[in-house]
Amino acid sequence: MRRLCCVVLLLVSFVTGCSGPKSADLHEPLFTIGMPGPHSSTRPYHLNARSIVEAAGGAFVAEPYDLTPEGNVRLVENLIQNGSDGIILFPTSDQPLAHIAKLCEEAGVYWVIHAREIRDPRIKQRVEESPYFVGMVAVDEESLGYDVTEVLGRQGIRKMAVFTTGAQDTTGAARMRGMSLAALEYGIEVVEVIRNPQNAQDVTNAVESLLRAHPDLGAFLNLGTFFSSASTVILSALREAGKSGVMKFAAIDFDPGMDVFFDEGMISIAFGGISGLTSALAATLLVNALVDPLDNAPITLHIDPLKMHSGDELRRYFDLVENGTGIFSHETANQKLFKWKNPDITVESLQEIINDYSIDAVLRWRE
Repeated sequence: MRRLCCVVLLLVSFVTGCSGPKSADLHEPLFTIGMPGPHSSTRPYHLNARSIVEAAGGAFVAEPYDLTPEGNVRLVENLIQNGSDGIILFPTSDQPLAHIAKLCEEAGVYWVIHAREIRDPRIKQRVEESPYFVGMVAVDEESLGYDVTEVLGRQGIRKMAVFTTGAQDTTGAARMRGMSLAALEYGIEVVEVIRNPQNAQDVTNAVESLLRAHPDLGAFLNLGTFFSSASTVILSALREAGKSGVMKFAAIDFDPGMDVFFDEGMISIAFGGISGLTSALAATLLVNALVDPLDNAPITLHIDPLKMHSGDELRRYFDLVENGTGIFSHETANQKLFKWKNPDITVESLQEIINDYSIDAVLRWRE
């Protein structure tokens, strides 16, 4: 029903001569898309989802939530109650997804997953049977965990400590599986896994304790945590302990400030730049589903992260990609992302855009 309403509004906007689905005369959004997060967040995943939704003539809302299965359910219930026509979800666990599928079916609300994949095959089957589930935009997290560990293995590391998320987080679990495979292949001993640090003090205490307990430790690996500054705190603690140029470090996700540690030779590699593009493409799948679907079956798009090897590369990334501007200009979105604007757009053409992802590509997409 909500899809039909969006199509009717779209037709009205064309009849009244407006250039896009949002009618200047109606002063009403074509649809409302909800997403988890602080109301005023300017984080890359919010900024890019908002940009796509507004380019399509919709309204974007963010709803605070907690990173638990129950928190995900409450989030969906609140967004449905507040009138969202579509939801971009960032689930940390597969456990609530079958229930969320039922909630969205009952409300007639479309939903999509960004930066995550459903791992449990039974839950995945149930979710993908739902006519309101649009799909997923995700990274091969297991391969990512392998690749970042392989870099340290090729540098001759034999002992390392690992930071990651809680055991129930599906992304962290997948990265850990990949890390374990590479560690086994390259003969790396993981002396300790630090899960779900909450703040800078937690991280600093862990680093100091590990250095005392393992004087022959060769590297720290951050597979990503929900404390977003973990990498820079780890590196600061290593510098304070006199380990600059001695201890190796690799990470998934980019922190502001990591560039100076690259300059000091403390970082072997960092993979990241994922969240902005995954949220932009998740929003793209959702708005197309509401207006002119790309496919009647759930769609899965895969994104490869960017790789940073130097401070100059990372500074260029933050200057050009995470600078408060969406990855896609509204003009590019209308030309390359929205099927109702360009009938040549397909799932395959969206995947081709993703495959082209680079800093230089972002500059073209903003034109």
